[in-house]
Amino acid sequence: MSNILNVDGLEQLKPFLNDNRILEVVVRGKNNKFNAFQKVALNDLPQNEAKKLAEKAIKMVGENNFLAQRNLQMIQQVAALQQMGLVLNGLNLAATCAGFAIMYAKLDSMSSEIKQQFNQLHNTVKQGHDVQSAFEFDKVLGDYSNMLDSRRRQQPYSEEKMRVLVDNIYNVLNLLINIFQRKIAVNEQTLIVSIFSLLSMLTISLKYFDEQYYFNNRDVLGNQEVWHSSHSKWMSVYDTLTSDWFIESLQDYAIFETQLNTPEVDIYYTELRDQIHELRQEVEDNQELTRMIDDSTILNTLRANSSREIQEAIEKGLKELFAEQDSPEALEVYYAVLKEASSI
Repeated sequence: MSNILNVDGLEQLKPFLNDNRILEVVVRGKNNKFNAFQKVALNDLPQNEAKKLAEKAIKMVGENNFLAQRNLQMIQQVAALQQMGLVLNGLNLAATCAGFAIMYAKLDSMSSEIKQQFNQLHNTVKQGHDVQSAFEFDKVLGDYSNMLDSRRRQQPYSEEKMRVLVDNIYNVLNLLINIFQRKIAVNEQTLIVSIFSLLSMLTISLKYFDEQYYFNNRDVLGNQEVWHSSHSKWMSVYDTLTSDWFIESLQDYAIFETQLNTPEVDIYYTELRDQIHELRQEVEDNQELTRMIDDSTILNTLRANSSREIQEAIEKGLKELFAEQDSPEALEVYYAVLKEASSI
């Protein structure tokens, strides 16, 4: 069940209750990006009350939002069938410790299948480092989680540790892409989800590293290129994933390996394609913003203000959603979502 609420005409708040009785709240911007993604467990609430809240969300959709609602519902349906929720929300999930815990749990459950894929790659191209490759997949998950926790504790990774993390994510991501290109995947769905999840992790890591590298080296580099020498190499993965062969492979998978109909196939590959473009744009926009502001303190303040605006948008939407709900259960849900929003 889903709902779209206009928030000052700029954002859309879309809460829905999934099969595990988790209230999911997505703030989607005017350019269709997911600006925030929150989950709140409703396991302690009576099931009938949770259903009422979800049904109320449906009823609040106005006639003017019908087309947008239908499109988002179809995207949600395709996402549920192909585990795309993790992919489409990847950037937001990968940005915080709480969000990455959701992504980590999913990728960790896929780890054994990923190792089988690396073994298959080894058997096909006679590479002798399959054990090391499989180890690196688990390692980058652990290192990335630790990086986020270090930032949470205001003890961010050094420039060198961030460079190593970016390099490791890039290398494992390229191995996964190699498996997909050679059509030797043990499980293509798992492989696609893993590729896009690592791409979100790479995007976040690149943004953090770019900022560190810029502010640490801008005075020394002067008029030279102010980004790391390997930056073009790292960015090449976005080119690979928007190449004709990759997009066509996504289409082929959706057509021949799933039960999606023609409109759903179109949604599947176009949403993934758009996701790649948006992630690349995130890195490039962040570079431009960093150079333009040229002050780390102001940059951090700007980000804090942006997070606060998202929180205010969520709060305003929730007030409308729960305007006529005054039961203790409804209030519990309301304050739980507000608490989650405060951690953005």
